[in-house]
Amino acid sequence: MSLKNSIKGFKAYLGNKESLLDTNYRRIADMIELHWGYKEFYQLIQKLLVVEKDQNRQGFPLEVLQEIYTLQELHQKEFPALKILIDDGSASRARNKSSLLV
Repeated sequence: MSLKNSIKGFKAYLGNKESLLDTNYRRIADMIELHWGYKEFYQLIQKLLVVEKDQNRQGFPLEVLQEIYTLQELHQKEFPALKILIDDGSASRARNKSSLLV
């Protein structure tokens, strides 16, 4: 199934256009669908958007980045509690690390 047909607000965002993720990045679209509704979605998005120093990745075209950011916003609206879980978890890890340094 396509992201456009499986995610409510994404179809409204795209209108008559097709999703570039669906057409040109099918593997990534499948991963987004698989993680939709789970806290791991945010880790997947982070991996997609952050290019690490040693990786030789070209990056996404602007239109694809816009789709990814839109999906992230839709996910946050539909599953706000999952974002809070992620934020709380990273904050507590940061506190734990800083206390080890003292």
